[in-house]
Amino acid sequence: MDTPHLGRHSMETGAAFSPYQSLYGSPSRMQMKHLGEGIGMTLLEELEPKCSLWKYRAPLSEVRELDTVNSKYSDEFMVAGVPWRMHLQQRTDQQNGVVYLAVHLQCVHTGAGGTYGHFKITILNRDSEKSKGKNFHCHFKKPGSAWGLHHFIQLERLLNSDVGFIERYEVNGEVIPCIQIEILLKVIDPGVDGTYVFGQLPKPTKSTHHKSTINASLAWPEQEFTDMSFVLSSGEAIRAHKCIIASRCPKFFEYNNTEDTVTLSERMNKTVFDLFLRYVYSEETPEGRLDPETLIELYQLAAEHSFVNLAKKCLELCQPLITGKNVLQLITCDSVMDVINSSETTADSPLQLIFLRVLTTNYDELIQDTRFDDIPGKLNRKLSLIMRSKADLGEISFNPNVQERTLSQDLNNLSKTGAYSDMEVILPRGSSIQLHKVVLRNRAQQTQHWEGSSYQFPNEEQYAFSDETYVAFFEALYRGSIESEKEPITPELITLTLKMDSELELTNQDLKKECEAWVTAQNCLPLYVLSVRHEVTSLTDTSKVMLAKSFLDKLREEPETVWRLMEELPKTGLLDIFKSFSHNLLAQH
Repeated sequence: MDTPHLGRHSMETGAAFSPYQSLYGSPSRMQMKHLGEGIGMTLLEELEPKCSLWKYRAPLSEVRELDTVNSKYSDEFMVAGVPWRMHLQQRTDQQNGVVYLAVHLQCVHTGAGGTYGHFKITILNRDSEKSKGKNFHCHFKKPGSAWGLHHFIQLERLLNSDVGFIERYEVNGEVIPCIQIEILLKVIDPGVDGTYVFGQLPKPTKSTHHKSTINASLAWPEQEFTDMSFVLSSGEAIRAHKCIIASRCPKFFEYNNTEDTVTLSERMNKTVFDLFLRYVYSEETPEGRLDPETLIELYQLAAEHSFVNLAKKCLELCQPLITGKNVLQLITCDSVMDVINSSETTADSPLQLIFLRVLTTNYDELIQDTRFDDIPGKLNRKLSLIMRSKADLGEISFNPNVQERTLSQDLNNLSKTGAYSDMEVILPRGSSIQLHKVVLRNRAQQTQHWEGSSYQFPNEEQYAFSDETYVAFFEALYRGSIESEKEPITPELITLTLKMDSELELTNQDLKKECEAWVTAQNCLPLYVLSVRHEVTSLTDTSKVMLAKSFLDKLREEPETVWRLMEELPKTGLLDIFKSFSHNLLAQH
């Protein structure tokens, strides 16, 4: 059935061939060659044996030709030994006349029983927040079948050069405007019982649209619920939370006799430590003009605690501030000398190399300064070797083996361990989980009404989710995303998250947006049943519309599953869905 939002089709429906197609159904390399390297389909990353990330650069001229031709195809690409290609069409909404770009993934050939795929299609925008993506779990039953969206994006918006979807590439002196589509595809094998478990798509490292970090920010400064202090040499105390410090900066507790008070080094500057804690809680890097001494000290703290992004930002801000006029003054400053002489700082560290570049560039002038003799030993030895051509200066780079520990990852681990918990949440079935008031208050406004050290969910049908789903929800709440590297996103988790968004007023709307993006024609029936049972009105409305449009397809494909799930609905839920189905059927005819 041809639906206006999510569709599948087959080559048997008469889809036209692209002008670039070869005789065998895919664009030939010779025909695409004049467009130059990088135009067309490109493999970005192999993530697993049957999962890879691809980019399709479609020339804008091809997209505009959809006014007069029925279809355009990408060249074929292989995942798990199966050939695939992207299919573009132009579709008009019959109700309002709006023209859309339809985007589908087509399985060119498949064996008996078809191929199951879990994939995400994303049309890239220069601003990653504006990129438009959608997840799919689909059964490609026969050669040529395809899944995607008929109404993926409004064509007028896509073609507006000011919106950010159009990129230009120079090939052999010719500038070619293109749109870019990323396809992350994982082919799923059946389990021993013949069923398919989709789980999560792995996180690409080379995607141009995936954000490197999830917004898991906590407010700072945050005085409520603090239970420890950092003490400066002046005696001033900076309050913090053990659960956050232990999960983000465990080194502070390794050499300290008590976890209630951590005494900082004599030279620790309050401004530096405030900036550091701001990053610990929020991942906010410093902005504006700071003096190089502050940036160097902050860099050292960041490096000690493996906050690579913060360390990089400090050096990025600091590098243009270090010149031939102030380099010797900086190097001989006590706080900077401590950093240079520390065991963490090697002769090839990024900070040392920044100093060495300035020293070598201005060597003839600086060697006449009396402070030149005070250059620390490590730095002096390396400088001497470089000036005598016994060593290379080297490139300023960070150790690629040191991975950034993100706030999202650390809070996810905290939710699993429950370390330093000050809030027990009792679930409807009686079991409990250990949580943290500082995180809850940042994530959900209504938790401010959870008094004392425990809260119990009502033992009512609308809250009767499994314990595993509640655990999965709070882990998602902590890390700022429902997507997990190991755990699948289930209809129950989507339903509970949207339920809690309504009940607890979640501050991170990314969770809600993620859940809404996971509502598809494949899972709209179980989501509709769950939303009615648990009284999640927003999900009921969304899934009902989608179910009405795909109901006949579902009856043809999985009649037993459809009727089994429908039996779980109350009479009002059944009436609602058949009313929506009838209205949709009448609208089509």
